[in-house]
Amino acid sequence: MKTHKLLLVAATVGGLFASSTHVAEAAAKKKSSKDAQIEALTRRLELLEQRLAVSEGNGQGQNSAAKPAVANVAGADIPAVKQLDQKVRLLERKMEVSKETADAEKKTASKFEIGSEGFKWSSADDSYKFQVRGLINADSAFYMDDSVKGAAGLNNTTAAGPASAIPVNGLGIDRFQVSRARLFFSGTLGKYTDFVITPEFGTVCSGGPCLFDAWVDLHYFSFASLTAGKQKGPGSLERLQDISKSQFVDLAYPTQLAPNRDIGILLHGEFTAPGRERKSSNGLPSNFKDLFQYQVGVFNGTADNTNVANVTTSTYDNKEFEGRIFAHPFQLTDIGLMQGLGMGLTGTYGQPKGLTPTNLQSPGSETIVTYVTGTALNGDHHRLIPQGYWYYGPYGVFTEYAMSWQTLTSATSTTVKQQTINQQNSGWQVSTSYVLTGEDNTYQGVKPRKPFDPYNGSWGALQFLARWSELSIDKNTFTNIGTLKTPFYGFANPAGSIKNATSWTVGLNWYLNNNIKLVADYEQTYYKGGAASTLGTPSPVMDRPMERVFMTRVQVYF
Repeated sequence: MKTHKLLLVAATVGGLFASSTHVAEAAAKKKSSKDAQIEALTRRLELLEQRLAVSEGNGQGQNSAAKPAVANVAGADIPAVKQLDQKVRLLERKMEVSKETADAEKKTASKFEIGSEGFKWSSADDSYKFQVRGLINADSAFYMDDSVKGAAGLNNTTAAGPASAIPVNGLGIDRFQVSRARLFFSGTLGKYTDFVITPEFGTVCSGGPCLFDAWVDLHYFSFASLTAGKQKGPGSLERLQDISKSQFVDLAYPTQLAPNRDIGILLHGEFTAPGRERKSSNGLPSNFKDLFQYQVGVFNGTADNTNVANVTTSTYDNKEFEGRIFAHPFQLTDIGLMQGLGMGLTGTYGQPKGLTPTNLQSPGSETIVTYVTGTALNGDHHRLIPQGYWYYGPYGVFTEYAMSWQTLTSATSTTVKQQTINQQNSGWQVSTSYVLTGEDNTYQGVKPRKPFDPYNGSWGALQFLARWSELSIDKNTFTNIGTLKTPFYGFANPAGSIKNATSWTVGLNWYLNNNIKLVADYEQTYYKGGAASTLGTPSPVMDRPMERVFMTRVQVYF
């Protein structure tokens, strides 16, 4: 019996010992799990506090201050773990709010850029934009005939008055000039309204600085946009080209028979090929990238090649209507050779009253048609200008033909009454170009594949050009409204104004990058009329001596 009791006591003691050992192991395991959780939360808290400190710009100060709190909690029980977890969640939410605030500020922050396209500011959603660009044309002209044979015996009388001798040292004066120094202020207001303001400080503004462009374009609908202000109206294709992309130093004769700039309103629209994205016009009312475009406008009216002053006078009472269509007929086809073909037609009609006709110039910028003071445009004036181009890879061809019909009233004198004539002038040009370095040749200019960087073997883009252009002046312009004994030329004197001019030009353009271009042109012009011999009475009309001029340009455009 005692043995049995002893065994029972031993078993009980052993069971209690085993049970206490199990409980101790479980407690140790539970404590270890809690410590691991606390340690993980501690590490997580430290990481979050570090990230928050960086986000708020507090550096390590806030992170260091948080560490003692973590150390105090490290040995805590379950409530401390819950408190630590709550703090972690609070920090995570604080970081989320900080990120949401930063994202919101980023969405509304304006953007500023400086690059090859000038200075740009824009709102975050691009609904509002402002851009500043500039253009400088530093030109030179050197006349090759410093001693024209027979020039000393000729004069180029520009009116019915005394003759002025053609200089023996050539037809023009060698010169350097800044022909253009232009700033472009443009932008977008509310996504659908563009504006452009362009002051000019170069010699193209005779008499001082002038305002070249000032217009607003409402383009909510791409098929029907409205432009109002001073602008390039429908006219010469060469004139409508961005002047920074112009291939030659001077513009050809057809451009001089079209309007320069005028004040009025213009309705225009562009239509892209079905299934294709509409091309951007880069803030210009003339888009030469889509399938088809039209322009219809009403303007004050201007003489040929005239950039009107920014005033309104009674002479503008009868407005001028201008229209234009232009298309790329093969843009929808798979004929790659013809996709770069563009064709268009411009027409204008007005009835000016008292406008002064503008003198015409040679490619070398010498005056070759001078209207007698007092000559005016009074009556019908209309123009027709077919135009087109073709570009394929490095090849390019450009052509334009301009006809200008206008009614002129003559100057008067005490013995001669005013007379009226119908004058028809015409001019045309064909030019061809080839990019020797292989870049694409386009109406929008040439972009060098690699900018000029001789240290890395890059030389920019090189383009060769050639042009033929002619101008014909109506013979009625040289009508003698006086007598044979006392001639009086009331419109233009044949001794000072040519009847016909034929010019050919070859050139080389070097595009250093998208902002700098060097141009070198050689031009040679043959004239009919435009001078008179000093020998004989009356002085017989002679041909003006040939013009030979070498021209250069350094262009900076940004």
